[in-house]
Amino acid sequence: MSDDWKIQRDRRACDRPGCPLPTSKSWFAVLLWPECVRRDLCDACFQDHERKCAAGEAPIFWRALRKSSGSKEPVLDLNSLRLLFDRLGTVADDRARALRYFCALLLLRKRVLRMVAPRTAEQERADLVVTDPKLKEMEPVALFAPAIDLANLGAVKDELLAAIGEGGVAEGGDAPVTST
Repeated sequence: MSDDWKIQRDRRACDRPGCPLPTSKSWFAVLLWPECVRRDLCDACFQDHERKCAAGEAPIFWRALRKSSGSKEPVLDLNSLRLLFDRLGTVADDRARALRYFCALLLLRKRVLRMVAPRTAEQERADLVVTDPKLKEMEPVALFAPAIDLANLGAVKDELLAAIGEGGVAEGGDAPVTST
């Protein structure tokens, strides 16, 4: 079960001469699907990646920031997380649906999304029905909780935090990162 949640991290250095990624305060974290690999890209490299995507297939990404040395609290970019929630809705895969469910829980907690009463039979069956209160025309989204073995709940949390960049010091001695 925990292997289903494993998000690998691509540790290759950028081939672009003078790429500022190693010293950048912010960058794009891109989730490559269906490989389930996170790749960090500077702004220019992200624009190249976005151009190479097939027409109509936007990349799944969020904005990440390096922690300031004195900061103890992780900072989460709610706009990027909200965009990640929408992009995950375009991927027809159980892992993407599960990750979207957990993004929704974070967004609910931060009051970016809110729960609404179900209106359809599918929404009645859902574990969670949410909408964005800022988007009045948004249809409610029905979300189903993924099957999780309680013994692996910690691993699921760690994988979600690693995906959005809040996993502390990364392998290879990278600076701690958070999403903002």
